[in-house]
Amino acid sequence: MASETASQLFQQAMSLTQQGQNGPALERLELFLKARPTHGPAWNLAGCLSMKMGQMRKAILAFQKCMLFANGPKEAASNLAEAYLKADQPVRAADWLNSLREEAPADPSLRLRIACRLQEEGNLSGAMEIMQRGRSFSEQTGLLEGAIEELKKKRARIAFFCGADGDTFLRDIVQYLQERYPVRCFDGSTEQEMAQLMKWSDISWFEWATNLAQIGSRLPKVCRMIVRLHRYEAYHPWIRQIQWPQVDLLVTVGNSHVPQALEQWVPDIRNQVPIVKIPNGVKLDSIPFQNRGRGKRIAFAASMRMVKNPILLLQCMYSLRQIDPEYELFIAGREDDFLLYQYIRHQIKELGLEEAIHFDGWIGDIQSWLSDKHYLAATSVIESQGMGILEAMAAGIKPVIHNFPGAKEIYGSEFLFNTPEEFCRHILTDEYKPAFYREFVEQRYPVSRTQIQIDEILASFERNLLSKEEDRKYEDIVGQLSCAR
Repeated sequence: MASETASQLFQQAMSLTQQGQNGPALERLELFLKARPTHGPAWNLAGCLSMKMGQMRKAILAFQKCMLFANGPKEAASNLAEAYLKADQPVRAADWLNSLREEAPADPSLRLRIACRLQEEGNLSGAMEIMQRGRSFSEQTGLLEGAIEELKKKRARIAFFCGADGDTFLRDIVQYLQERYPVRCFDGSTEQEMAQLMKWSDISWFEWATNLAQIGSRLPKVCRMIVRLHRYEAYHPWIRQIQWPQVDLLVTVGNSHVPQALEQWVPDIRNQVPIVKIPNGVKLDSIPFQNRGRGKRIAFAASMRMVKNPILLLQCMYSLRQIDPEYELFIAGREDDFLLYQYIRHQIKELGLEEAIHFDGWIGDIQSWLSDKHYLAATSVIESQGMGILEAMAAGIKPVIHNFPGAKEIYGSEFLFNTPEEFCRHILTDEYKPAFYREFVEQRYPVSRTQIQIDEILASFERNLLSKEEDRKYEDIVGQLSCAR
C-alpha cells in the first residue's frame, strides 16, 4: 500500500472519530495498521474506539500493542487499566497500574474507581495497595488520602506486642502497616491491659517467642495470634510454655536450623501450628553505599557473648597477623559477660594482640563507625539471619563469615570459612567487590519484600475474618426468619 494511501486512511479515521462514527473509523484504522503496524498512536486510538463500542477484549489487545512501541502516547497506560476495569477485571487493572512508574496516571480518579470495585469484591488489600501506589505519582493526593483513611476503618485491626526485647526488627514493618491498617502497639505492663488490646484487635502479632507470647497464648481466644521468632528464643524454655494450638501462625526469619531447635522443646510443634519463613529485610535507603577498596581494618559488630564466638575470632586474628602484622580488628559492642571478658583479655595478651585489637564499646551510629572499615568478621556459632552482616554488605563491606549451621542458605558459600586459615585467605585475596555485596542484599533481602510478604499474610487472615463475618450475618438472618415463622 502506498504511503499516501496509508496516510489518507489515518486522516479519514481521525475525521470519522471526530464525527462520532466509531465503527467506520475503526475499520479504517485497522486497514492503516496493516500497513503501519508499529504506529503507537493508531493502536491507542483503535483501543479507545473499541472501548467506546464495548469491545473490551479488542481494546485491551490494542492498548497492549500500543505499549510495545516508543511512539505510543503515555495515556495508553491508563487507557489499558480503564479497559481492564470495564472488562470486569479490576485485579488486572490494579496490577497493571501498580507495575508502572513514570507512565502512571496523575489523575487519582481511575485508581479510586478500581479501588471501589476491588472493595465490592472483598479485596480490601488490593484496594488499599492501588491507592497507596497512587500517592507516589499523583500531585492531587487529597482525594486518595481521604479514601485511604476511610478504607483503613474497614480493615482488620492489628496489635503488636514486643516486650523487653524491643521493636528493633519491627519498626519499618509497623510504619508500613500503619499506612494500611488500624494499628496499635502494646505499651502497658499488666495482663489485663494485654487482654484488652487483644480483644480490640482482629490480629495480634507477638514479636519474639518469649513471655508476652506465653501470656497471650494462655488468655481466652479473642483474635488471631501470630508469633514471630528470631533465634535465641528457640534455645530457651519459653517455647515449651507457649500454648501453640492457640497460635494461628509462627513466623521465623531465616535459618532453617532454628526451627529444628524448637523441636527439642516441642517435638510435634509442626503439627500444632503452621510455620512460615519470612526473612528480615534491610532498609537500603538508610545505608549509604561506599565503593571502597581493600584495606586492613576489620570490623566485628557484636557484644561479647559466647554465641558470637569471639574465641574463634582471636584465633583468626592471630593467624592473620602471623602473615601480615598490619591488620587491625575493631570491636563494636558491650562486654557484659565477665567470664568471657576475663578470657578474651587474657588471650589477647597471651597471643600478643594488644596493639591489633581495639574495643570501641557500644556504637549508636554503626554506619558511621563502619565507614573506614574494609571487612566485617562474623564468627557466630548460630545466627537467625545476621542483620549486622547484611547491613555491612549493603554499605559495600566484604563479609567473612564463619560457616555456622544454616549460613549457606542465607549467604551462599562465597563468603564462608571453617578454619582460621580459610579466614586469612578470604582477607588476603585480591578479590574485593563492594557493588556486588550491595547488590547481593538488594536482590535477596530488601525490606520492601518483607513488608509485602507480611502484608499478604495479614490480608489472608483479614479475608478469612471477613468471610466468617458474612457467615455470621447470614446465620443471624436465617435465625430471624426462623423466629418470624
